[in-house]
Amino acid sequence: MKNSTTNEGPLAAVTRGLRTPIILLTVLALASTAHGKESPNTGGASRPCGAEASAGCGYPQQPPESALREQVGHWERGKASLEQGSYEDAVEAFTAAIRIDASAGVLFIARGNAYRQLGKLDLAIADYDEAIRIQPYIASGYINRGIVYREQAKLDLAVADYTEAIRLDPRSPLAYNGRGNVRRELGQFDGAIADYSEAIGLDPKYAFAYNGRGNVYQEQGGLDLAIADYTKAIELTPDYELPYLNRGNAYRDLDRPEKAISDYGEALNLNPNSTSALNNRGNIYRERGNLELALADFSRAIEIAPTFAFAFNNRGRTYREQGQLQMAIADYTEAVRLDPAYEVAYNNRGNAYLEDGQVTRSVADYDEAIRLDPKFVEAFMGRGIAMLRLDGIQLAHSDFEQVVELDGLNSSYHRRIAETLYSAGEISDALSYAQDAVKLDGADQSSRNLLAKIRMELEQEN
Repeated sequence: MKNSTTNEGPLAAVTRGLRTPIILLTVLALASTAHGKESPNTGGASRPCGAEASAGCGYPQQPPESALREQVGHWERGKASLEQGSYEDAVEAFTAAIRIDASAGVLFIARGNAYRQLGKLDLAIADYDEAIRIQPYIASGYINRGIVYREQAKLDLAVADYTEAIRLDPRSPLAYNGRGNVRRELGQFDGAIADYSEAIGLDPKYAFAYNGRGNVYQEQGGLDLAIADYTKAIELTPDYELPYLNRGNAYRDLDRPEKAISDYGEALNLNPNSTSALNNRGNIYRERGNLELALADFSRAIEIAPTFAFAFNNRGRTYREQGQLQMAIADYTEAVRLDPAYEVAYNNRGNAYLEDGQVTRSVADYDEAIRLDPKFVEAFMGRGIAMLRLDGIQLAHSDFEQVVELDGLNSSYHRRIAETLYSAGEISDALSYAQDAVKLDGADQSSRNLLAKIRMELEQEN
C-alpha cells in the first residue's frame, strides 16, 4: 500500500471487482440434460431392468408432463429474477424447480449463481459441486465453481477448475478468460496473456478478454499495448465501465491527465456510483491543484462507500494542502479506523501532526507506519525530521541513514535531509548529504544552490 499516498488501491481493483457474466443454459438444455443418457440416477425412482422391463429401464422415471411444465415455469421465473437482480427470488424459484426433479445440473448451477450474487459462497460451491456430480462432463459447472474459488482467493483450485473446463470444452472463451484472470493474480503474466489471447482468438468480440489482457500489459509497464486493448474493449462494448476506468489509469501513468480525466468521466457516466473513478479522478484534480474539485470527488466517493479508507486518506491529503490540518487529521483517523493496517494513512497523519506542532503524536504515527512496513522510506524521513525537533539528534541521524540505505540513489532524499539538517543548524552534517544530492543529480539547481550555501556558511565559520 505504501507505494501510493494517492492510493487508488491496487490496480488489480480494476479486474478483481469484475463480475463474470452469469452462465445460464437454455431451457432446451434443461430438458435435454435432465434425463440424458449420461446422467447418473439422482432423481425419481429407477425402473426395474428385468425381462419384461420397459425401454426406459435403469434411468430415473421422468416426472409427469404437468410437473415438467411447472418446472420450466420455475426455471423461467428464476432466470428473470437473476437478470433483474432479485437473487433471493431466484433462489426460491430454482429450489422449487429442483424439488420437482433434481437430476438437471443446470438448475444447481443457476441456483449457485444466485447464491454467489448474494455473497453466500459456500452455498454456491455446494450447488456447483452437485452440478458437477450430476453432470461431470459439463464445463459450465467447473467455470462457475472456478469463479467462486477466485473470489475466495483459492487461486490454485480456481486454476484447476478452469483447466478442467478447458479440457471438457477447448473452445470455451469463458474458461480461458477465467484462467487468465487467476493467472494474472498469481503473477503468471505470460500464461495470463496466452489465455486472454486464446479467448480472443475463439471470440474476437469478447471485450472482457481484451480488458483482462490490457490489465496484464499495464502491470508489465506496456502502457501503449494496454491502451490498445482497453480501446478495443470499449469499441466492442461501449457501455462497459471497466475499460474506461483502466484506460484512465494507463493515461494517468503516461502523464496524460486530461485523457485520464475524460475516461474517468466516461466511467462515471456509465456508473455514477463508481468509487474507483471518483477516487482516481480526485487524485488527478488534487495533483493539478484543483482542490475543490478533488474534495467533491472524494466526498462523493465517501458518501457512496462510507468504509472506503482510500478516499478518506486522499481527502485528508487535500485538506492538508488547503491548510485545514484538523480536517485532514480527522480523515486520516477515520482511514486508520477503517483499515488499521493502512500504513500510508498513519504516515500522512504523522505529517499533519508534525505540521500542526504535535510532534510527539507524529512520532507515534511514524512508528506505527514503520512497524507495518519496515521499508517505508517516507516514514523514516518524517520521523527523522520529528526527532530533530525533539532534539533527538542521534535518533534523527539513524533514521536519515535508514532512508539512504533504503533509497540511496534518490537524490531528492539526500537534498531533503540536507535541507532539514541545515535548517536545524546542523550545517556540517548537512554538507555530505548535499554533496551526494549533487553527485546523483547535477542538473538539480536546488541541490546545487543548497550545496553552495552550506559551503559558504562553513567557510564563514572557519
